[in-house]
Amino acid sequence: MTISNRQAGSIRALGRIEGNKNDVKMLRDVMSQVPMWQPGAALKKQCDQVLRMITDLEERFERKLVVTLIGPCGSGKSTLLNALAEVDGLSEAGNLRPTTRNIVVFCREKSDAGHLSQVLGTENVETRSSHMAASLNHVILIDTPDTDSNEYEKQIPMVHNAIALSDILICVFDSENPKRRDHVDFLASYVRFFGGDSLVVVINKCDRRDENELKEKIRPEFLEFIEHAWERPVQTVLCISARRHLLHPGWDPTANPLHDFDQFEELRQMIFGSFNRPGFVIDRRLENAESLRDYIFEETRIEVEKDFKKLESVKENIHEAETQAVKDALFAFKNDNSRQRFGVNVLLYQKLANRWLGPVGWLIAMWARILIFGTGIAAMFKFGSPFRQLAGMVSSFRHFKESRASVVETGKIHKVDAALRDYRLSIAKEWPDIAESLVKARFDTSVRRINDLLPDRDTLAGDLNTLWSDSLDSEIEKSSKIMSGFVLQIVFNLPVIAILGHVGWITARNYFTSNYLSSDFFVHAFLIISITLFLSFFMFQGCVRLAASSEKITRKAFEKVKQQIEQFQPISMNPVSEQIDAVLNLSFSNRSAK
Repeated sequence: MTISNRQAGSIRALGRIEGNKNDVKMLRDVMSQVPMWQPGAALKKQCDQVLRMITDLEERFERKLVVTLIGPCGSGKSTLLNALAEVDGLSEAGNLRPTTRNIVVFCREKSDAGHLSQVLGTENVETRSSHMAASLNHVILIDTPDTDSNEYEKQIPMVHNAIALSDILICVFDSENPKRRDHVDFLASYVRFFGGDSLVVVINKCDRRDENELKEKIRPEFLEFIEHAWERPVQTVLCISARRHLLHPGWDPTANPLHDFDQFEELRQMIFGSFNRPGFVIDRRLENAESLRDYIFEETRIEVEKDFKKLESVKENIHEAETQAVKDALFAFKNDNSRQRFGVNVLLYQKLANRWLGPVGWLIAMWARILIFGTGIAAMFKFGSPFRQLAGMVSSFRHFKESRASVVETGKIHKVDAALRDYRLSIAKEWPDIAESLVKARFDTSVRRINDLLPDRDTLAGDLNTLWSDSLDSEIEKSSKIMSGFVLQIVFNLPVIAILGHVGWITARNYFTSNYLSSDFFVHAFLIISITLFLSFFMFQGCVRLAASSEKITRKAFEKVKQQIEQFQPISMNPVSEQIDAVLNLSFSNRSAK
């Protein structure tokens, strides 16, 4: 099956529209993650509204383009519709207010207005046609009630719903008073959803103003005024005289047009020419979807920029407070005590046993296992459940290779509780000032309640344990490498190996000469070898004590942790920190999107 270029274009456009919806959904999800930032709730609602509008665009993608005339009483929008339709009475015009009480739809076939009637209510929609409508193959033109109608409660919702279904907005102003603040402000909440060719501004009744004044003063000043009021550029501003193009304009003989400057034909060509092309429908709806997406991202950027510098400052303050709090908490792990020294010593000798060779290496391995046995004995004297004490002891006997776990468990609960207490006290000291800064950055006043904002206890405890144990492991590993150097192993093993070699040579020589040695020789050899071995081991222990004591390892581990904390954000962030980051990231993501 072969698809046409138009069908292919429609498929691509629908894909891009779906992409726009996905962008808005992601933004809405971020708003759900920052409940304490007060502008987030309003932005989330706007995201929902934008999603509904884009979804509506998607659903009516194959329907005709809807061009809507909107203006206040007396602006001449009904007259403009009549002039475009070349039927003077198509839409009611005159001095009665409101002149237009219902939605007037100008289209080729009555069925073209079926969707509008269904959404707006059949009682609110009047369908009109004329010979000019025969050329509207792809456009529906509608006239709306006055924006300042005295039947406000009934008609303004109709205007609102009609705009929501529109693809192009033609905003009509009276040249005799174009800067009507009420009308401009009314439209401001709607024109933000339209951009580029989808927003057309018309200054009507231009024949009533001096031509030079109109071109040189009225139009430029009005354009500047309206762009400032709407906070967006306006590409198309046309000066027209709609009444001039009625079949029976009914001029007052004393008030004929002052000049012939009139851009009505340009407007007619737009509607019946440019807008009335099949591809234009796709382009407009795609551009409108992108305008809606850009609008909500721009609204978000504006709100974030209001608080950006304050939140960056608060983030830095929180970072400093958390950094100091983590340092204070880790003092509980650093504090010297017999169980920790013993645990570091066990882990060090375990690693040394894996690295050392020779007789001294054998003795180091034996000593490591003796220390593991000591871990089981120490477990018997721990405070807590007798079952836990017994389990610790049995575990040490049966799983001596996992002694590190036993050592870490020694005193763990006490240390973590102390660490968490120190962390909390440190944060609590700085939080009042931080909370006030957050309130100024439009965070909810609940940020003052620190109890709800501290990191999860278990997560923080796990992170502190991981941070400390990783640093301690690293220093133990480093020390074991230093104390297992090749030169050291030669120096400490050489005396024993030399004596063993000498005894072995004497024994072998006498054995082969059948001159068998007495048992006293072997007893003395064993004693001298043992004494030399133990002296070497004791000297090695002295070197370990001087160069890699548990106190030095602990101190170096703590210094390393402090450097890590200075360079990186603390692992466990509190909920407020996470929300601050989410808000700040919105600004960067919006900039990259643009």
